[in-house]
Amino acid sequence: MEKTQFIKDLKEKEGVSSPFLIKFSSTAVGKNAKAYMNFIFMDQSGEIEGRLWEDVAHHAGQAVKDAFVWVQGKCQSYQGRKQIVVEKLQILREDEVRLKDYIPESEFDADVLYAELLGYVSTMTDPYYKALAESILKEDDEILNLIKKAPAAKSIHHAYRTGLLEHIVSITKILDKLSQHYGKWLDRDLLFLGGFLHDIGKLWELSYERVTDYTLEGRLIGHLVMGVELVDRKIRNLEAVPSRLPGPFPQEKKLLVKHLILAHHGKLEFGSPKEPQCLEALVVHMIDDLDSKVNSISRFIEQDQTPGRWTSLNKAYGRFFYKPDWVFTKQ
Repeated sequence: MEKTQFIKDLKEKEGVSSPFLIKFSSTAVGKNAKAYMNFIFMDQSGEIEGRLWEDVAHHAGQAVKDAFVWVQGKCQSYQGRKQIVVEKLQILREDEVRLKDYIPESEFDADVLYAELLGYVSTMTDPYYKALAESILKEDDEILNLIKKAPAAKSIHHAYRTGLLEHIVSITKILDKLSQHYGKWLDRDLLFLGGFLHDIGKLWELSYERVTDYTLEGRLIGHLVMGVELVDRKIRNLEAVPSRLPGPFPQEKKLLVKHLILAHHGKLEFGSPKEPQCLEALVVHMIDDLDSKVNSISRFIEQDQTPGRWTSLNKAYGRFFYKPDWVFTKQ
């Protein structure tokens, strides 16, 4: 079933007749005591809210998260946001749709990004740090498969297929330049491990075959602890292989790698159990934060449909953003 109508192109008062993927659905009761359904529909171009007022009992058990549906209705504006008033809804089988039309993807090719990542690994000089990076990013088939498709987040930044790999490579490029700029003050290999591994636990913290959500392990444990557990496990495995390392993995090096993972959110109130206590941890935190903000804000500006030079209010940042010329050139 070919999809020809995408969310980013929907106009107010325009008729809608198109398949979508349900990101969220719930049932509520209006002021008139009548049940209705709330939806967030998605496709590869974006998301839009939906409201269904008829046949709620019939659709409530079927039109759920991860389901593909054919939607007929009308696009309208409500409190400054577009939404679809759904008139008809039909559940679709997965073999009736082309999955890539519904899952947002990175604009960069996953294989190219991965090759670039391994290129940085190959330039590492510390034998312990390099072996750790290779064991995780080059020799683990599960990680190799997951890292090419995982998003970096559920919604905030790089929240699309291959977003995590894009984020890691972007950070590593910047860390490489900073290590050259600051010279002896920064350990390049340790910086690289911070860039490579700070979010590596998100491979298991999130589920992302269709709609991105948290796994049970993600909700109960979280990606910082998962990343530290991975480092411990991989170092034990490396030490168990004769001649793989020059000797036992130095305890201080192991602690520094784990610290960079645990401190990368920067502050205790942001979820880091430790604040950065070495220069490399501080730099990784700041570049991670920078790259995340540039991605989330640029995509918000790009997708905003408010006429003129200013976006609508960005609630996450509590401000309006100026639209530069590239926004209008791209359109």
